[in-house]
Amino acid sequence: MRIFIITMEDPLYTLPFIKEIINERQNDIVGIAVTNGDRLTIGKNRSKIAYVFSLLFIMGFISFFKNSIVTALYKVKKKSASVLSFFEDPGILKYACDRNIPTYKIQSPNKKEFLDQLRDLNIDVIINQSQNILKKDLLSIPKIGVINRHNALLPKNRGRLTPFWVLYKQEKETGVSIHFVNEGIDAGPIIVQEKYPVETKDNFNTLVDKNYKIAPHAIFKALNMLEIGENEYIVNDDELATYNSVPTLKDALSYRLMRIRKAFRQ
Repeated sequence: MRIFIITMEDPLYTLPFIKEIINERQNDIVGIAVTNGDRLTIGKNRSKIAYVFSLLFIMGFISFFKNSIVTALYKVKKKSASVLSFFEDPGILKYACDRNIPTYKIQSPNKKEFLDQLRDLNIDVIINQSQNILKKDLLSIPKIGVINRHNALLPKNRGRLTPFWVLYKQEKETGVSIHFVNEGIDAGPIIVQEKYPVETKDNFNTLVDKNYKIAPHAIFKALNMLEIGENEYIVNDDELATYNSVPTLKDALSYRLMRIRKAFRQ
């Protein structure tokens, strides 16, 4: 199987996840592209400052501070490596390059020049972990399709920051879905789902950690299924779908107050 990966610069979760895929399927990966944008990329009409404060309320001060430090140090190391040879680049492109995997730094995966490069690679599957909405021209390139890891049990909770919405809506179960990407939002057929119960002690950070612990197993299972031609997929039913946008500051405050009330009741 010939696999191509499109991803983003995210040292907290995406980079370790992509490294696990590389370690497991290195001989099958024909290229990795990193796009512009990161987890703070949101719609043009949304305030990034308000979103950062929303994340502070959602994650809690300690976790927000720790993640901010990790992200800042990652950026400093990357910048230092670009000007001083004795600093090692911590990015995924350097990790891939060291393993003789071709790498691409791109603005958008939908650009014609990049699409022409992809067509020359005879790709079976593209794994997408970028924040970009992929267009029809790209989706039509791989023989089998483009697949994505989503941090919820589709068709419920399509969209952004799904562990938050699972807790906000006080759902009893969540997990990870590996699904095909189409022109809808998280709307393609589901190849694999891994489920687990939401426990009373769970918070946003624990759900994200649990999701990324089971995500590698789920993606490898999905790749194995596609490799042998298994095509009994789970229906991603639009009639059962719920969709969540980026949480507002009001949503985040409501969630934090809910967590505080729950802590006092225990």
